[in-house]
Amino acid sequence: MDIEDRIRDAVRGDRRPEPSLQFHGRVMAGLPDRTGTTRSLHAFPRLALVAVLALVAVIATAAIGLPLMLSRSGPGAPGGAGPGDSAGATPVATTTPAPTSLDTGSPAPATASPGQTSTPTAAASTSGGKFTATGSMIAPDGGTATLLLDGRVLILGFAATSPELYDPKTGKFSQTGSMTISRGGEGVALLKDGRVLLVGGYDGTNLLSSAEIFDPKTGKFSPTGSMSTTRDDPTATTLSDGRVLVAGGDSGAPLSSSSTVMAMAYHPGTARGAIPKTMTGPAMLASAELYDPKTGKFSPTGSMTVGREYHTATLLANGRVLMAGGGNEGNAADASAETYDPKIGKFSPTGSMLVANYAFNATLLTDGRVLISAGNDGNGPVYSLELYDPKTGKFSAAGSTGADRGFYTATLLADGRVLISGGVEAGATNLKIGAYLASCELYDPATGKLSPTGSMSTARLGHSATLLADGRVLIAGGVNSSVDGLTSAELYEP
Repeated sequence: MDIEDRIRDAVRGDRRPEPSLQFHGRVMAGLPDRTGTTRSLHAFPRLALVAVLALVAVIATAAIGLPLMLSRSGPGAPGGAGPGDSAGATPVATTTPAPTSLDTGSPAPATASPGQTSTPTAAASTSGGKFTATGSMIAPDGGTATLLLDGRVLILGFAATSPELYDPKTGKFSQTGSMTISRGGEGVALLKDGRVLLVGGYDGTNLLSSAEIFDPKTGKFSPTGSMSTTRDDPTATTLSDGRVLVAGGDSGAPLSSSSTVMAMAYHPGTARGAIPKTMTGPAMLASAELYDPKTGKFSPTGSMTVGREYHTATLLANGRVLMAGGGNEGNAADASAETYDPKIGKFSPTGSMLVANYAFNATLLTDGRVLISAGNDGNGPVYSLELYDPKTGKFSAAGSTGADRGFYTATLLADGRVLISGGVEAGATNLKIGAYLASCELYDPATGKLSPTGSMSTARLGHSATLLADGRVLIAGGVNSSVDGLTSAELYEP
């Protein structure tokens, strides 16, 4: 076997991408010369021969090693996919630091140093996301889920004894203190000091004006000041100054199983999951009030331009709050939107949505826009996506989900994409009709496109989806066509 054949064999046996000259030197230093002795760096009598062989080796290595290196796609590899490439990889965001639920304001490192966990990025293939099982909840259905400052997740059910905590470190759920009263359909807000505010809701018989506070340090709930009116399904939004804006909801519309105009929003943990509620009854509230954690009291603030229930409230980067859609008196769904300015305590109209919608998702993206997805227009699920741009005050079309999918969750991931999970197919006229979905998709704001990702182990509707501090997403509870009240939970890894 001549020297060129030896080099080819060495290249084939070592596929690590190295600079060709470095690789050539390592191979050549270990090759025996034709006298059977180890090649020496001081073999000057054969300098000319060495020079010729070195040239041959460089050519051979470049011809063989470079293609091998190029075949190893990925960040950092020569020829690997970079921003703007679409072959097998999602573009990596290079200008905006990946956000986390415990954002420190510093960009996450692109590569994890020893002992450090790297923030997931869009460099992973969109089809690579997967779900894995985690511990099961104690109570079925679950309810609203809130990421606490210590990384745990507070999940509320309907019964006073339902609240439980999920610990990502152990993968287990554990019971915590009881609420002061059974409630579902309450507004929930994480306060700046780490406590959680619960406002209003429904106790199974009456609508509520009361509020309470959960303290993660003690694991206990305690009453706080009450609102000026009963509110079922209000929004509760923590403002930049620490106060909480509580807006809208229903203060007395009766439950009805015969109404022709029905809300399809799911109330976790309550019998109302299967009972439609009239959207034409009285008291779809336009009023709003502010909760001050320092005093524990509520005070009135400006009113919205229209009464809303099943609407969304999104804190924008400029400190204002976008109130969008919902149901109002005499209408099954509303397309209007408005913003609340905490500095003056007033609401003002902004552009309207393209499609009237209620019980939908509003997801604040890393670029400051808001993704509007899912919901109901009064006749059935809404599949179209819209984007609200605070700079222009307008909504624009953003495509539609890849599957006929309504009433799903939409969760912002650490890399800026949005995980769309579960839901129900078209044709649903109540929570018992329609095909429940386990499939999931990813929405990429950079491209405006959806792509499939891993599927959940269980089809779910009415579940919670919470971005954890480590970049995974906790999917918990919900219902499906065979089980009315799931206790199972799973984790999505991007």
